Amino acid sequence: MGLLDSSLWDNYKHAIEALSGGRNTVVFDDQKLPSVMVRIPAFSVEDINTNLGTGSHPAFVVGGTQKTSILIGMYNSYVYGTRAYSLPYKDPTCSVDFDTALNDCLRKNQGDTTRRAGWHMMTNWEAAALALLCIKNGQPSGNTDYGRHHANKQQTGVRQDSLLPGTASGVARTLTGSGPVAWRHNGTESGIADLVGNVWEWCDGMKTTAGVFSMPNDNDYTALEAAWVNQGVFIANDGAAKLGTGADTLYPNGGTSFGAWKSLTRTAAYTALAAAVKNRMMQAMIDPAFDSVNPVGIFYFDTTTERIPVRFGNWSDAADAGVAALTLGGARSYAGVNVGFRLAYIS
Repeated sequence: MGLLDSSLWDNYKHAIEALSGGRNTVVFDDQKLPSVMVRIPAFSVEDINTNLGTGSHPAFVVGGTQKTSILIGMYNSYVYGTRAYSLPYKDPTCSVDFDTALNDCLRKNQGDTTRRAGWHMMTNWEAAALALLCIKNGQPSGNTDYGRHHANKQQTGVRQDSLLPGTASGVARTLTGSGPVAWRHNGTESGIADLVGNVWEWCDGMKTTAGVFSMPNDNDYTALEAAWVNQGVFIANDGAAKLGTGADTLYPNGGTSFGAWKSLTRTAAYTALAAAVKNRMMQAMIDPAFDSVNPVGIFYFDTTTERIPVRFGNWSDAADAGVAALTLGGARSYAGVNVGFRLAYIS
């Protein structure tokens, strides 16, 4: 069992909570096996950027109920059996499609794949909250150049394929948490590791269908996909890729590498929408209008049928990886060596 021996982790839970001042904890699943989690306290969006509106970020509101914090996996998920875990020094589990990854998270509750309170795959609302915190407080670097950072090449992790960092071949995933603190979301050992680069991360709770966005209005992670709200917003073709509404022309079917996420703009019809709608799209890290300077990451989309988001970039994306990196190009059936996922937990 090694790192999954719960007899070793029960005492560690108390130690890690004490040493981190409560920022970290260990949560056990239905098999009484551990995952290391990072506590993210609730925050108001105006404290990040006054252009985002006011009130608690939706990641901390679940079906209308305010939460004081959420727990996010410190590490990219590692699957043992049919359940996902957040553990150090593991090769992140990849080559799994969206539904397989989602179910590996849901089984941690009661052994089945029902959406229940508790364990779940990190949602788009949760990923957006992390991204906004990083944009406000300092964006992390990560494994963006085959086991090292593309600009700070002395920042390296341990590659799972045993090749040297920077060797431009092989499968250059780094073992979870093996990089420096600069690869943590808050720049400290208590932070979320490998948020930028390493592997793209599937996100639950948001999708596009023919370019149209659907998602719950808050972090209702137990809601079935059929209940996700059509936001009336899509990728529009207004001489360039923009966020648009029913008054605009849908972007032609097919994919395009758009460029930096922060350069995505709005059509006139979208600009005329109610502030509440535009604020929601900004808070979800879909609309970059709140900050056209600081966010780092590429935006890619495909308006053919249904697409599920992956975020943050992988080991070969260089400057295209970042807390704002968003790809809406993959079907839920896609499985690649560079796409993984991350656990979340709300009690």
